[in-house]
Amino acid sequence: MMRPSLRRLSTTLFWLLRLFAHTASVVLLVGSVAWLFAEWHFSEWTPATAEEAFKSGSLGLEIMPVKYALVIDEVSGSAFRSGRQDAPSLWRSYGFLDNPRAGLDSKPACAGNAVDKLPVGFNISHRAPARAFGTPINFVGLTCATCHTAKLTFANGRESDPILGVGNQELDLIAWTDSLKIAVLDPQLSVSKILDAYDRRCGAPAGLYDRTIGNAVERIIISAWLAGIRGTVGGDFPRIDLPYSGLELRNGPTEAIGPGRTRAFRGIVRIALDVPGSENAAISKIPVVFEQTTKLRRFSQYDGGIGSADTRALIAAFAAGSSVEALSKPEVAHNIRSAARFTETLGIEVKVPGYADLFPDLKPTEGSVARGAEVYQRACNSCHGHRPAADQPWSLSGADQINRIMPAITVPGAEGIGTDTARLNFRYAGALPLAIWAAFPGSGDLLSSQKAALSDAATKAENDLDFGLAFLWREKLATLIETARRYPQGHPLAFQPAEIRSPAGYVNNPIPRAYLRAPYLHNGSVPTMRQLINLDRRPETFCRGRNQYDPIAVGLIAPVVGDDGRCPEALPFLFDTKAAGNSNLGHDYPWRYDDPARDGNALRDLLEYLKIL
Repeated sequence: MMRPSLRRLSTTLFWLLRLFAHTASVVLLVGSVAWLFAEWHFSEWTPATAEEAFKSGSLGLEIMPVKYALVIDEVSGSAFRSGRQDAPSLWRSYGFLDNPRAGLDSKPACAGNAVDKLPVGFNISHRAPARAFGTPINFVGLTCATCHTAKLTFANGRESDPILGVGNQELDLIAWTDSLKIAVLDPQLSVSKILDAYDRRCGAPAGLYDRTIGNAVERIIISAWLAGIRGTVGGDFPRIDLPYSGLELRNGPTEAIGPGRTRAFRGIVRIALDVPGSENAAISKIPVVFEQTTKLRRFSQYDGGIGSADTRALIAAFAAGSSVEALSKPEVAHNIRSAARFTETLGIEVKVPGYADLFPDLKPTEGSVARGAEVYQRACNSCHGHRPAADQPWSLSGADQINRIMPAITVPGAEGIGTDTARLNFRYAGALPLAIWAAFPGSGDLLSSQKAALSDAATKAENDLDFGLAFLWREKLATLIETARRYPQGHPLAFQPAEIRSPAGYVNNPIPRAYLRAPYLHNGSVPTMRQLINLDRRPETFCRGRNQYDPIAVGLIAPVVGDDGRCPEALPFLFDTKAAGNSNLGHDYPWRYDDPARDGNALRDLLEYLKIL
């Protein structure tokens, strides 16, 4: 028999263990309730207006804690410095726009005024990266305005005001992303290094709560973010490859993307199909996104691959890295739709400056505009429509070829436009629309059609003996079924299959404010309008970076490569039109450069007319 003393000890231990278990349960319960309350509290939001959604609305593209963003140059600057084109501001080096409000006060950039100090196109929210749940600390993220707001810089040093809806042709987002990967992988980067640098600038937390509980929570969250992003970046190496760094950054022969351009199809192939897509040379310049109303534009993108502004905005955020989960958040879904609405009114109800607004001393003469209009009507209007006068709305009168898909190369029965084909024929181009559509499960008949389409695609691949693709489609079907369980009512941004397609050419669309579309062609391979219309010869190589704007040639001042084969320090990216995806051939209207019938005077008049569009 157990001795009484042992029995009492055993009983005491039993009750102590029960008490500990109950206490732990209560603590866990309270902690769970507190976390759920905090997530609910920090996820509260007020619907943004269409313009606010475009300029500062969260798209699920949160990247880093706001305190790290504010001291990133101090603690991680070496990761972003290539030794070339290094402006005083780390952000400016990569083409981000300085915030016009940044100089309104002399205070250092701290959490309280970060919204005014960080570049144009940065939002601040309580959303964590990737999953977009609410957190007690602020994170910064990218918005539509990051890529689609720009300034024109002129030879006399003057700059225009930021112009909403214009593609930022200085922004080298891919190089900046590589630099950020290098920065977070630095073993010397730590929570303490970030917060110590911030406290030296802005002062340590003052209140008792902020010094204790608040500081502890902040350190835990930033530590979790740092561990998470390191794991994500490192885990992606087998699929994405190592990031470039140092002198390899912003170097044409090495990282052949450059400022003002994206390789979005490579990114979305990796996201939607989960394959490397490394050979993908489908490069596109950052487009303008004003006057996007369906009354003028039936299809979005240069190839007419997307049938609605909402779906275009969704896919743009998805390709940039916003997750299916983040895009399901009510605030994010609202911002996607509202920003799309803004692009439909921008340039119509919300003014985008015309050529004469920025260059009143260079206003074309009435005679040259009238003569140029005649040339335009013969050579351009059927595909693009026109603006009858500088202050009048865009007209599709006589534009019988508008919204038509033009083949890139000549095919039986159709004359090809002759522009670069890499955007159209990259590997997986045909598979991509289905993969993107099935990433956002619908409900009811829509979900059933998504499942059937994936099953049919797998069967077709098997019949074609393409068993690798068949396996991929079966995996995507399983993923769709699993994802659909999380969204029993369907993903809030699910769309119909007709809204995305893989066309075999480029779409004829309106070109309002043509002077703001430089460099020209979908891949940005032609610096000026004079070169596009073959008034001047198109250069085979030229230099890109912080290019100044030439209002006479209507485009970018892009010097040719020097005798040493290098570009100037401020324009370090060597654009080689012979490289894959970079061809500057095609779109030879009204005449090819070598056409004996080419009329220089008619082209000069055409250029003057193009300025008023």
